[in-house]
Order: sequence, then structure tokens, then C-alpha cells
Amino acid sequence: MSKYMVSNKDKIERTDTYLVKLICSNGDVYESLEPRRLFPMSNPENYITLLDGKENEIALVKNISELDAESRKAIEDCFYEYYLIPEITEIIHIDDTSGVLKWNVRTDRGDVKFSVQNRHSDIKVTDRKMIVIRDSNDNRYRITDISKLDKHSLKKIMYFI
Repeated sequence: MSKYMVSNKDKIERTDTYLVKLICSNGDVYESLEPRRLFPMSNPENYITLLDGKENEIALVKNISELDAESRKAIEDCFYEYYLIPEITEIIHIDDTSGVLKWNVRTDRGDVKFSVQNRHSDIKVTDRKMIVIRDSNDNRYRITDISKLDKHSLKKIMYFI
């Protein structure tokens, strides 16, 4: 449970790539907080938690649109870096070696090779078209619309979903 509910009277400043400072209207200041979306896929604008270095929730932003423009930008800039999810545009090859899937893909950010440890928990079909894949290093990749993949890529991924 958070200690503080952030309002439009509070200020949030970005202090590092992933960190912000919360300046509360009552004068309290919380440094080195990490903003995270509680529902990053289904409700990205609501319920933003601000975590301290021990991952304790210090504050909660109910709706990011209720913040002033500078505070909103500080959080959105952190999210841009943290939630950067490359889009898979082509599947070059997937190799199943003893249950570990070794992927070679083309993304909107270049060619990438990665491994998936558990196909059942690390490959999520979020609706009929979108797939989110988590690799063994906890990086995420997505296919926003599976129907837009070429036939070769579609054939490769259908075996594993």
C-alpha cells in the first residue's frame, strides 16, 4: 500500500534515465523513485506506482493525465526508456534446443538474437493479433498484429504459440 496518493498539486521531476523525484504539496520530498505501470498493456495511463530503491511503493498516481505537463513529461520520458519494446517484423529462425527457444528475428530496431526459457509463460498472446515475448534476460519484444507477418514468419511462430 502506498504512503501517498499523488495529486495535481504535487510535482514530479526526472532525475535519471529511470528515476524521478516527488515533491509533495505538503513539503515532503521523495528521491530516487522508479515509476512503473501497474497495468502496462491494458491500462497504461492509470495506476502508476512510484517505487523506492527497495521496490516499496511510496506513492501512486491514479491517472497520469491529472498531473501538470512537466510532471507528466517526466514520467513519460522514464517510460519511454523503460518500456521500449522492439516490434518483431520478421522471424528469421527459431531453434528449439532442449526446450530453450533460440530466436533470430528482425525488429524495427535491427536484427536480434535471444533465448526464451519457457514458451508457456514467456510467450503471451494478449488478444487474437498481439504477441508479447519475454527473453531470458527479461527483455520484451512484441508482434502487434500477427496477421501482418510474412508467410515464412507466421509459419515459424504458429508452431510455438
